[in-house]
Amino acid sequence: MNRVIKYFKIMLIAIITLLLCICSKAKATDIVESKKTSSEELNITSSSDKVEDREEFNIAIDLEESIAAYTLWVYFDSDKVECISEIDNLNIVENKLIYTWFSENGRNQKLEHLAQIDFKSKEDGVAAFSVIGEFFNEKGEEIQVNSDSVDVKIGEESITSMSEIVSVDDSKNNAKLDIMRLGIEGITPDFSPDVNEYYLIVDENVKDIDVTAIPQNAEANVRITGNKNLKNGLNKIEIDVTSEDKSEKNKYTINVTKTSNEQNANADLETLAIENYVLTPEFDANETNYTVNVSNNTNNLNILAIASDMNAKVNVIGNTNLKYGNNKVVITVTAENGITLKKYNINAYKRNDNEQAEYEKEKKEAIEQANAVLEQMSTEDLHGNDEEIETNEVKRQRDRCKSNTRKNY
Repeated sequence: MNRVIKYFKIMLIAIITLLLCICSKAKATDIVESKKTSSEELNITSSSDKVEDREEFNIAIDLEESIAAYTLWVYFDSDKVECISEIDNLNIVENKLIYTWFSENGRNQKLEHLAQIDFKSKEDGVAAFSVIGEFFNEKGEEIQVNSDSVDVKIGEESITSMSEIVSVDDSKNNAKLDIMRLGIEGITPDFSPDVNEYYLIVDENVKDIDVTAIPQNAEANVRITGNKNLKNGLNKIEIDVTSEDKSEKNKYTINVTKTSNEQNANADLETLAIENYVLTPEFDANETNYTVNVSNNTNNLNILAIASDMNAKVNVIGNTNLKYGNNKVVITVTAENGITLKKYNINAYKRNDNEQAEYEKEKKEAIEQANAVLEQMSTEDLHGNDEEIETNEVKRQRDRCKSNTRKNY
């Protein structure tokens, strides 16, 4: 009897981790909270480290540990490759594969491969693959498994490594991430190694969020906290990266609001603008980091910041008494619920007197060049019109000549 109950526990865990993507029927009288065991190494490899355009290859995922159930999340570059596998329990969602498996008898098994997935190349470059997962033994205990990644080169030999594509810095004091992905959609802004603050709203059914965090230097240490057992309200997922030589530390924070009322948690801006200046990049509610260059005599910035939700509050600091060089301006939006915050950052660079003089000189030269181009275009148009008039006059003279010849004949 205990063996039967244990089997159904493992099957239920596998179904839950698939997030209801695969429908299976199961009965159980009890579900126990899983206990975590020691960390194991997950390994992802490619059948070929270099392929030609439209060539097929496969990705194999392996684990030394014997297991009873697991779910894999495989992230890939959908611009570079396409998945062509037709495997039971394999689901494709944009650039993510979800694959689940559980032992039929509920006992631990040592598998030759956790999964072998076929791909076909689409475009020259380097396709990056990364994998994370949830793994359980026959006792229902979760096995902690480290993530892994692999690169596959496609096409031209000139592309030799992923570092040429993303400029990965593997120096010993590097504490930046190369890849950060979540097992749920909606995070803003898009990931950048130089952006440390992110935002996400999830509904009340979300308990855990899977996080993939791969450092630029493979020897750096990554620690993820706060992504399990999310509570209603504000949660902070923190990714701490410590450099290989332990001299540098970097923290990435994901502010997660768990709520049944998404509108009540709206902390987006609808409008963000600065009088007399243009933001870079162009404003987008999901983009939280901007830059602007201002003149040497600008002391204050007149900022227009309007929240999407009329009940949200907006606070602006750092836009007065600007100093030469970089100035940090922060616009904080507090949602109607009073707990969800979103910060929009503007790096305002104030030119000094020498820089302003150089700027005015370059501006003057640019205006003169533009005027010269316009004048040349205007002259060419005028000559073009003269030639057209002359051509039409010649045609009329020729027609008159032909008419007179016919009459004389």
